[in-house]
Amino acid sequence: MGGGSRVIGGVFGLEPLPSDGVRSAGTPPFARGPALWTVNGRSAIRVLCGALRPRQVWVPSYLCDAVLLGLTDPASARFYEVTAELAVSGHAWLDEVRADDLVVLIDYFGFPAPVDVAAAARSRGACVLEDAAQALLTEGVGRAADFVVFSPRKFVGVPDGGLAVQTGTRPLPAVALAPPPAAWWRGALAAAQSRRDFDHGGADRGWFPAFQAAERDAPAGAYAASELTRSLLGTAIDWSAVAERRRANWEVLAAALGEIAVFPVLTAGVVPVGFPVRVSRRDEVREMLFANEIYPPVHWPLADVVPERFIGSHHLAAEIMTLPCDQRYDAAQMERMAMLVSGALG
Repeated sequence: MGGGSRVIGGVFGLEPLPSDGVRSAGTPPFARGPALWTVNGRSAIRVLCGALRPRQVWVPSYLCDAVLLGLTDPASARFYEVTAELAVSGHAWLDEVRADDLVVLIDYFGFPAPVDVAAAARSRGACVLEDAAQALLTEGVGRAADFVVFSPRKFVGVPDGGLAVQTGTRPLPAVALAPPPAAWWRGALAAAQSRRDFDHGGADRGWFPAFQAAERDAPAGAYAASELTRSLLGTAIDWSAVAERRRANWEVLAAALGEIAVFPVLTAGVVPVGFPVRVSRRDEVREMLFANEIYPPVHWPLADVVPERFIGSHHLAAEIMTLPCDQRYDAAQMERMAMLVSGALG
């Protein structure tokens, strides 16, 4: 694990199948308890919203547009303010939360959402959905929520997959899920297979446009995770090794780039999705990294997604980028990336 990819960042290559092929999956650590396996995270949100029929959905002012796409009526969502430090800005908005509302909290970059906000929303009768798409392996997520939504493909190489896990007393909906849309799934699988082949010495970079197409056309609805994904997640991955490598790589980056880190300290139990930094010349630095085969994503562009009145969120979105620190890479690759960023910043 680590040091196996010539390109840093981008879609994960498909995980290797167990030696005896696709078989019944075990239970990965994030799926303990009642779980509804969907084709992706936004579909898990869509299924929950369809069953709950909330009076009002409350979402943070810093979020991925996929959260809104998962809602049954995205235009009706109400935003509450999140600061440029990714903290919920005060509790006054909670005074307007009512019974049968849905409050969405996000575990940013692997760091758990505030328990006090979840508890306050639930005390008003609201249902709390914790978006842990970036916190797949973080300890303690969902402890104050009714449901947690995960997106394993942000951490490992599977073509699809999301799930909603029941963590409160409200039951998961009993809903029949259809197989993933066939054409879309073949494209998503092809992207993961192509990246795996590239990481093993292939020359074809077709994985990138294939991944872009799969992201653009991702379904949102009552679709199930594929058998392949569930088998890989349950049998093919050393989750402890994934967590340890991500934490170790984070620490290497933090030692060199702590002054620009959005989260300077990696707290106990957190397994990060990446190492977010805030840089005033973000786009210029990204172009330099692209030229060195390093591809830090932006989590997330907010233009035309979040109202402009949330100034702190928009300022952060203009300067943030996420340096990859996942299990595909080793300390030497982290040190090189940190050196390049430091050099670009002077």
